[in-house]
Amino acid sequence: MTESVIQFSKSLITSEEEVIMYIQKVKCPHCLHRTEITIKEVTEYASRKPATENMLYVNQGVQVTIQDSKSMVSAYSTALCNECNKPLMIAFECNIGELVDIRKATHDKKWLLTGLQPASVKVYPELKLPDDSPHYPEKIRAVFTELQEDVQLGRTAPRIIVGCRSVLEVALRELGFEKGNLLSRIEQARETGILTESMKDWAHRIRMNGNEAVHELEASDEQAKEFVAFLRLFLEITFVLPVRIKEQQQ
Repeated sequence: MTESVIQFSKSLITSEEEVIMYIQKVKCPHCLHRTEITIKEVTEYASRKPATENMLYVNQGVQVTIQDSKSMVSAYSTALCNECNKPLMIAFECNIGELVDIRKATHDKKWLLTGLQPASVKVYPELKLPDDSPHYPEKIRAVFTELQEDVQLGRTAPRIIVGCRSVLEVALRELGFEKGNLLSRIEQARETGILTESMKDWAHRIRMNGNEAVHELEASDEQAKEFVAFLRLFLEITFVLPVRIKEQQQ
């Protein structure tokens, strides 16, 4: 679930001609842009436990809660991303007074409500964050994060594959394979058991396709997705897993 901290404020608009709506800034799970989204409808969330088969309509006690404008409630809303125009749902908590203001802003042109600072904001569909383990070599962390985002956004495949080749080369150097070219480093990693035979084959595919992408600017989106997925697995096995095992042994 995505947590967002957003500022809350409100102001009254005097111009009747302006189209006023409730907006807030979040990172869209579809296009990954951090942008203002337009809230369409807001409603309070309510739920109840279903009656069991044998207890249907039996002992259905009524609980009364006295609330004021500062009482906290759960709410949700539908929204559209202003960048990609795709739909979202936002669940949040706020006090009753804030909920009243949000509803005014979505239906009354005289109200402008920008931002919200609730207890929590969760955006659906859930934002798929790139893998960014602190155990990755520092040289490749930012680059690999960008490569994963590039795949999510459907950016140019040749550039992604060239980046994958660079990440693989730096990762092998960080593992101690510094001599020779990338081909020989992959073979050394196989000989020492760092790479399995199938992982070696994948690594060579990244090497060869990376070379082709540099010189010919040719690559497919499927190749880009495949190579980023392989690197995620490779980095997990070679850098993250050993640290976790060591931590468990202590």
